[in-house]
Amino acid sequence: MIRVFAFIFLVVALGMAYLQINDHPAWADFVGPIDQSVNPDGQQTSIDPPGVVTKKLTTKPTSVKLQGQVDWLPDTGRPSVHAASLIPLKDGNWRAFWFAGSREGAADVVIQSAVWDANAKQWGQSTVALDREGAQQGLGRYIAKLGNPVPIRNINGQLQLYFVAVSIGGWAGSSISMMYSDDEGLSWSRPQRLVTSPLLNLSTLVKGSGFLFSDGSMGFPVYHEWIGKYGELLRLDPSGHVLDKRRMSSGRGTLQPIVFVDDAKHASAYFRQARSSGAKQIAVSHTADAGRLWETAPDLPIPNPNAAITGIELADRTRLMVFNDLEHGRHRLVLAASWPKSNNENSSQTAKENYSPWKTIQVLEDETASQSNPKEEFSYPYMSMNKQGQVFLVYTWNRKRIKSITWEPNNLVAYLHQVHQVIPAKSHSLSRPGMRFLSQLERGLKAVYWYQKCWQR
Repeated sequence: MIRVFAFIFLVVALGMAYLQINDHPAWADFVGPIDQSVNPDGQQTSIDPPGVVTKKLTTKPTSVKLQGQVDWLPDTGRPSVHAASLIPLKDGNWRAFWFAGSREGAADVVIQSAVWDANAKQWGQSTVALDREGAQQGLGRYIAKLGNPVPIRNINGQLQLYFVAVSIGGWAGSSISMMYSDDEGLSWSRPQRLVTSPLLNLSTLVKGSGFLFSDGSMGFPVYHEWIGKYGELLRLDPSGHVLDKRRMSSGRGTLQPIVFVDDAKHASAYFRQARSSGAKQIAVSHTADAGRLWETAPDLPIPNPNAAITGIELADRTRLMVFNDLEHGRHRLVLAASWPKSNNENSSQTAKENYSPWKTIQVLEDETASQSNPKEEFSYPYMSMNKQGQVFLVYTWNRKRIKSITWEPNNLVAYLHQVHQVIPAKSHSLSRPGMRFLSQLERGLKAVYWYQKCWQR
């Protein structure tokens, strides 16, 4: 009898899931990347088409250094902080979010927020956007811990904040909730829980930034940690209700996807590598139908120590990514770039075909002397860009502070242009494993050579 009831329950559940999926509106296309960037003076920022050198460099070009303003988000007085994110505001300022408490997953963890004053070029005082008690009251359920706040602005300009909440167990038992603000984060609505599954509605987390579809719906890359680790793409309406979802990776142990939109149909997803065996590299998936189906692609030849990554695309289609380029440990953090090989707007700018290999352009953190200390880390980066082309990066610094770096558009564009012109497309540096292999091969060949010389004597 128990088996009969279990079978009936399964049939009903599958039927509900089927009806729910098929009741969704038609899948829309991606909103393409930004067409142009405007600098603070109101002038269009442009460089030569990527991949095209208009004239030969006969003399050494003027050296341009990448100059970023380094700051610290306000100290909350709490011993542990993590998972920062940020978003540009309508008045030209920026608002950041992160969680802080005695430790990750503790009951006293709160979601903090602070505003970057664009005129004063400094962070203001931090405020508590949400605490555990407020989440419990708003959601009407017990909340054990909070984590991973991620903001997005919907098609109507409304600021929304998505975050992870856990009622029981670890992060694998989490779900995503959302609250919105009509005053740019000064006050927030009552939080509401997203329904991502008709059954348990568990094990859904968010880390990467969202994007828009052509019909005004939003795409959010999320991930699962319970009974397999994989990425999914949520499609939400402007109010934050789940319309549909699609699996982005399967069976490879991947987490925390970020998405680069190529055009209306194509996009590329990069993942934090979490598999227990095999190469520790950034995993990749591609879509050619606006996210309905995702195709597994070869890993990027970039080490990933089971750590989060972040990325953005500039107005000229140049892509930036920040990650830990190590197989083990999070004590080194780098900024890398990838340039499109063609500037033809009529061609599909798919990353797997039309983008150069990733090139490290700046080392942000490198504590090589502290490799033996597992508590020292620079992790969970998050990047964002405003309409003026200003790029903001925030990341965890040793789990004690949140560090921020701001790059102004003129300096960033000039530096990227210089790097791309001076360094040929085929001279992108190999990964550390590749360098080790070549070094070992060179030593082996030398040994063979000298052995032969000695034998001839």
